[in-house]
Amino acid sequence: MSNSSDQLEEIKALISSGSKCLAYSTLLHFQEHSSDDPTSIQALAGISQTLLSLIVADISDDDEEIAALALKCLGFVIYHPSLVAVIAVDDANLVIESLVRLITTTKMKSVCNLGVWCISIQQFNAPFLDSHYNSLLQAVVHALDNPIGSLSTTFEAIQALIKIASNLSERMRDSSHVWAPPIYRRLLSFDKKERDMSERCLLKIKPIILPPSLVLSKVLVKDMKQILLTKMKELLNQGMKVQAIHAWGWFIRLLGSYAMKNRQLTNEMLKIPENTFSDLNPQVQIASQFAWEGLIDALIHPPIVACETNASKEEKGVQHLQKSRETSDKIQANGFLKSIRLVMTPLTGIISSKCDISVHSSCLNTWCYLLHKLDTSVNDPSVIKLVLEPICEEIFRIGPQSKSVSSWNLCLDLLDDFILAKCKDVEYVTSNSASHHLSATKFLWKQYSVKWLPWDICQLDFHLNIIFILISQASIATVNHEYKSFACDGALRLFLSVLKGVRLELEKPSTNYNDIMLCLETVLRFIKKICEDVSSEGSDSSDLHHTCLRFIDAVTKELQPATLESPLYKVSLDLKYIDKLQSVNNIRHAKFMDICSIIHMNMVSPVVYLLVAYLCVVFQSTMKTSKTELILQGIHKYFKFLFSAYDPLETLLGMISLLYNYVGPHCLNIWVAIAKGLTDCIDDVNELSLLRMESNSTGFLAICSLLLYPFSVCSCPQKNSASLVSGFSQQPYVSPQRKLDFEHVFEVWKRLYCSLKTSQNVYCSATNSFLENLYSMLNGFLDEHARMLDGANDLDLSYKDLDLDLLSLYGNVVICFLEENCTSEVGSEKSRHKHFGDCKISSNMNVGLRFASRYLKVLRTKLATEPPTGLLVTSRLFSALACVISCLHMKQDILLFIEIISCPLLQWVSHIEIWDESTKYQLQLLWTEILNCLRSSQPPIIFDSVLLKLQAPLLEKTLEHPNPSISEPTITFWNSTYGEQIKLDYPQSLLHVLDKLSRNGKINLCKRSLPYLERCRSRLGVNTGLQRHRVTATHNMCSKRVEFVEDTVTQLQHEEKLSPRLKRKSLELTEHQKEVRRAQQGRERDCSGHGPGIRTYTSVDFSQGNEDSQESQEIRDPESIMEMLKGAT
Repeated sequence: MSNSSDQLEEIKALISSGSKCLAYSTLLHFQEHSSDDPTSIQALAGISQTLLSLIVADISDDDEEIAALALKCLGFVIYHPSLVAVIAVDDANLVIESLVRLITTTKMKSVCNLGVWCISIQQFNAPFLDSHYNSLLQAVVHALDNPIGSLSTTFEAIQALIKIASNLSERMRDSSHVWAPPIYRRLLSFDKKERDMSERCLLKIKPIILPPSLVLSKVLVKDMKQILLTKMKELLNQGMKVQAIHAWGWFIRLLGSYAMKNRQLTNEMLKIPENTFSDLNPQVQIASQFAWEGLIDALIHPPIVACETNASKEEKGVQHLQKSRETSDKIQANGFLKSIRLVMTPLTGIISSKCDISVHSSCLNTWCYLLHKLDTSVNDPSVIKLVLEPICEEIFRIGPQSKSVSSWNLCLDLLDDFILAKCKDVEYVTSNSASHHLSATKFLWKQYSVKWLPWDICQLDFHLNIIFILISQASIATVNHEYKSFACDGALRLFLSVLKGVRLELEKPSTNYNDIMLCLETVLRFIKKICEDVSSEGSDSSDLHHTCLRFIDAVTKELQPATLESPLYKVSLDLKYIDKLQSVNNIRHAKFMDICSIIHMNMVSPVVYLLVAYLCVVFQSTMKTSKTELILQGIHKYFKFLFSAYDPLETLLGMISLLYNYVGPHCLNIWVAIAKGLTDCIDDVNELSLLRMESNSTGFLAICSLLLYPFSVCSCPQKNSASLVSGFSQQPYVSPQRKLDFEHVFEVWKRLYCSLKTSQNVYCSATNSFLENLYSMLNGFLDEHARMLDGANDLDLSYKDLDLDLLSLYGNVVICFLEENCTSEVGSEKSRHKHFGDCKISSNMNVGLRFASRYLKVLRTKLATEPPTGLLVTSRLFSALACVISCLHMKQDILLFIEIISCPLLQWVSHIEIWDESTKYQLQLLWTEILNCLRSSQPPIIFDSVLLKLQAPLLEKTLEHPNPSISEPTITFWNSTYGEQIKLDYPQSLLHVLDKLSRNGKINLCKRSLPYLERCRSRLGVNTGLQRHRVTATHNMCSKRVEFVEDTVTQLQHEEKLSPRLKRKSLELTEHQKEVRRAQQGRERDCSGHGPGIRTYTSVDFSQGNEDSQESQEIRDPESIMEMLKGAT
């Protein structure tokens, strides 16, 4: 401390002694080293008052060196806060006055520069500076236009000006007409340093001078007319276009709104950017964009549009729209739109031109600046039409090429923010997504925030029109796949945001019916437009198909079912495809199923409209798109959602109606996806209202129609079903990219069938009727297919290829029926024991067996002409039939099974040599199982002449079959059944076979002599009671059953010979006994093939009667019995 004070005292002494140069040099050196030394600063502060008076006196010294050194030392004193704080007010006044006087009077350049420098670095407070404002401004303005013409002095003056402006902004703004002209005039200087220096100053003080004061604008107008406009033109003529347009930008800013009052001058000024905008040099064009922001600053001063939240808008209701229109009228009245139109003209031109990407980016930056400056007026529909719509349309029409991806992202982010502004108070717009959009906006728009307000439904068309332009890019053949996907994804992103706003509008209590219908009709009209654009000529719609389906899916999921399926909101089904379908709506299957067709222009609910539109696109997309798999996955998910969230019956009816109109083999892929969706829905929910159905109800027919669709499709000739609508593909349904897998179709069919059958609502009293009708309808399709096989020459070859696959599909269904019925009904031991003595094959099994029989006949017809290659369904079917017969134990069930299956079985056994080994093996097992069941039935089957007549065709083929695995079990069966009978009447067809086999000793025939006598004696030795003949008459559908027990006729004959006493003890027959005898005689005539008895086995009722209720009578008249025997022999 003592050393510093001593040094300062020495310096003071030197100044007083006249050694000023040495003194100020030493002081300056001391100041430089004391800046980091608090002790030195404290010493300076203690002596500053004495030194300050000496220094101020010497700044005006004639010696330039002394004055310069003194000014440097003074600058340090008035800059350092610790030293400024101890300066007395009088001393500070002296300093300012001395500096002002020095700057305005000195002729020494360095001294003037240092004087202005002292003002630029001083740290006096604002009130003190304000008291000296005028003198300071005078000194600075003098230095700006210094007589010496020193550029360095001007530079220091500009720094001083910036310093004063930072402390006295209001005073500086009020006097801007004084100090600004010397700065803006230098913008047209040929000296680059001078131009740059002036522009940097204007940038720093821009908030102070803009918007400009009226006085400043008037001064500028005067300058423009006198010299500036001419200078700008000179710069242009000399090729300095960038410099000229930079200056123009500042001039137009400083003119501000006053430019509109000087239209002639403004029009002259606009010729400058007109020249530069058309220049081919990107640098000139970019400079023009930046300068154009000056015109935006000058002209865009929008009226304030009141910002309303969603809540306040709901309270005010429709008044919001009315106020918006009033504001719009106000905007138009004040000429605001004319200014916007002027600003937008070159921007639209540049965006639509093929200029450099940097120019495009600069143009978009200027456009974003305009959006920012528009403030809340940007939300006005008329402003949107002028500012937002043309740029977005041009950007999106250019396409997302490599050079324009950033522009696409910019517009997408901006539009998404605009659309989501309506939902900013909705819960499902998360803070994370909001912050994401905000950060993207700031990054791309250079911090230009746009004040979006919640939009009104009158702006819905604008949003959808922009989205449609995006979608259209995907249909341009020249756009590569990557950019097509980019366009589709961007469009979907905006559309989802729009749907959130529409949903919010629809859910508001204040929204009236007309506004709801307006929203729905607008959205559906947009869906119709993109659906029709899919099939437009010249479009590459491979990506558009998938996108279109995603849009329909989005509407279905985003909007509430309460709205889309409401009976109050009906829309006209105006899709063009439906109109075309109506003219060819003659599909016989649709009429057969009694399904109502979709009619063009019918009034339907929005969800049905969407469903029809979805299927119209689907039927086209699966023919020619590369995204078939994605589309099929989407169909699965879409219909699962529809069945779950909406009325499943309405969904099913609408889908079936259109599905049958588009009947054709190519539609099976779509059916598979839809069936999966319904199956998943049933499995997940396990309850559907459509399944609560009664026989012949709408839901009943709809379910049957869905299950029958694959058979309906494949039963329709290709020439009738390949293309029902113009524009559809004419190619066969089996495309090179995807061959239809009938096994997969069956797996899906089976899963749906089982889900429907086991559902709680289906498995009720209506189940039997449902299944019986389903079997019956399938049998009808099978008959139709059989007729088509007969006329196969009329079909093209592509359809003939369907035969084996289709028959395999039928076979799998038959097997499914048999296995399911066998497991659930016939195979139930508990059920059999419960109903023992009165159990029948169920009606479902009966119909299923008849269906299997019919199928075996059709399959045999097909395979007999075209031997099979790897058709596994036949062996599996015979295995299933063997399983069924093995589960049958009741006599009437076994006989009914044989009656149904005998005819096709005979055909297959007769030509067993042509089948594959697996089929042969299963056929042998089936035949063996049938023979076993016949022998083990309960009650036992009587192998009489009637049954033999029924089995004769099969026995004829199997007794002497070339395959031992068939013939040997049959011979064994014969010997244990018919070979044990006492008397049989052999059908004519069996005589040659039986003769051959009996002579070879392989089979036994009934014997008529000794065995009978011996048998009678043995019976008499054991039981002297007479055997009884029982005649059972039933009243089942007027059928008659004659049941045979032991043949007692021969027994009684021998009994008479052995015991004459019986004759004597016999009594005369009563009337009732005579009736029994006549019944027995009738039976014998029936067995012999004479008389009016039972002519065919199919008329026999094999149900078991109640033995206790049958009437029986002992035969006591040997003479009459002998007469009967004589007649029989």
